[in-house]
Amino acid sequence: MKKTLLWGIPAAAVIALVIWRFLLLHESNSKVAGQRGGGSAAEVQVMPASGRPITQTIQGVGDIESPQKVEVSPKSAGRIDYLAAREGDVVTSGELLLKIDPSDLQGAMLQQQANLAESRARLAQAKLTQNSNSVGVRSQIQLQKAALRSAKANYALTQQNYKAEVEAAQAQATTAQSGVANAQASLDKENATLKNTQLTYDRTLNLFKQNFIASQDVDNAKTALEVEKGSVAVAVSQLQGANAQLKVQQDNLSIAKSKGLADIAAAKATVAEANANVLLAQANKSARPAYQENLNALQSEVNSAVAQLAQAQSRLADTMIYSPIAGTVTARKADPGDLATPGSPVLEVQYLDWLYVTSTLPIDASTQIHAGQTANITIDGLPGRSYTGPITNINPAADPQSRQFGIKVRLDNPTHLVRPGMYGRVSIVTSQVQASVVVPREAVLTSNSGATTVTVVDKDNVAHVRKVTLGPSDDKGVQITSGVQPGESVVVLTYNALKDGQKVKISAPSSKAVSPTTSQSEPPPTVNIRVSRTKQKP
Repeated sequence: MKKTLLWGIPAAAVIALVIWRFLLLHESNSKVAGQRGGGSAAEVQVMPASGRPITQTIQGVGDIESPQKVEVSPKSAGRIDYLAAREGDVVTSGELLLKIDPSDLQGAMLQQQANLAESRARLAQAKLTQNSNSVGVRSQIQLQKAALRSAKANYALTQQNYKAEVEAAQAQATTAQSGVANAQASLDKENATLKNTQLTYDRTLNLFKQNFIASQDVDNAKTALEVEKGSVAVAVSQLQGANAQLKVQQDNLSIAKSKGLADIAAAKATVAEANANVLLAQANKSARPAYQENLNALQSEVNSAVAQLAQAQSRLADTMIYSPIAGTVTARKADPGDLATPGSPVLEVQYLDWLYVTSTLPIDASTQIHAGQTANITIDGLPGRSYTGPITNINPAADPQSRQFGIKVRLDNPTHLVRPGMYGRVSIVTSQVQASVVVPREAVLTSNSGATTVTVVDKDNVAHVRKVTLGPSDDKGVQITSGVQPGESVVVLTYNALKDGQKVKISAPSSKAVSPTTSQSEPPPTVNIRVSRTKQKP
């Protein structure tokens, strides 16, 4: 529909212009034929060629919009308890506009507070239990490690005692062995002495029998023999005692070795048992990850309860709705006691201290428009008033269907006389030339070949058709850069086509006079770019 209106309005204007020119041509031809029959001078209207500025503008139409438009609605459903603002009321940023009944949400918040307290209590109890268990496990590990160290020390001491006792028993056995050897040596010596004594006695007795010696010598030899036999007996007794002592010391050595090895084995077993107890105590530490996981789970429950409480508090706070901007209430869509629902606006607030005029222009004009450029604005709803404002925003992308791009013009509105929704017309000056010769657009004729001419009337009322070169133009005239001098009278209206050198009669302006169109056509009525909105004027 918008596209149809966009193209339909210019098309209708072109068709109307063609019909109007056809009627004018028909009327002109009739009058020319009548005048040719009578041979009178053609009546014309003239205007002097004069200099003035030529201002070129781009024009568009647009809507007036607020830069900030907020629709106030609650985040949760509920009955409206408070709503005082009405259309036209001025509100400030942060002002309370709307209040929703908080009863249900207050109960939900209290329930979440209770859940949080319960979760924190469970976490504290679990931490207390874990701490006592951890202390017990650490103490048991330290105790068993101490027992292990004691067992190892006892094992080392037992090994040292074994070595010392075995060495002492071995030394005593060696000493006893030496005693046996000494006793054996003494016995051997006494036996040798006994043998010599026996031989001496036998020789003495044999000599006595031969009466070579006295009997006293025999008695002495016999006594010596008896004494030596007693010495041999003593040596035998000593050897037997040494052998007995050797056996005792050998038995002691065997006992020392057996007992020492048994003590070492016992100490080693004690070390192994202590080490096993340490490993068992350390194994109890494996329960700590399970305790930690339990604490983590309980902490997660606390965090979840905190988040749920925060959500409940946020929902409760959302029952108080404040104005996000300073502005004016432009719509009220509910009353106290009504049920408000999320997403359904209750109030509309708009900023009115300054406004945007939003318009679109042809993409061909994009190189002539820039931010900061001043635009003139007229508003249909405020006739006789005009405004100016800078272009603040230019859309760099054009609409692919309409081939137009959007602009925003800032319009100061301190009195709030201009209101959003009004319809404005935007005019932007793109260039201005100080022309020395300007003629009305009706004075310029364009032939079928494209040549442009202007008819000049001299002081003798003779028409002269001159070729001219055109410059810039606006909606009131066209600059002539060559072909017409300032002050010359140019024909702006005639009832019939004029020829070079034809006598004319200058008449007063008449609404019925027309320009000749027998073999010429005039340019379009304006070169200003006028942009039609894609929607109808409000």
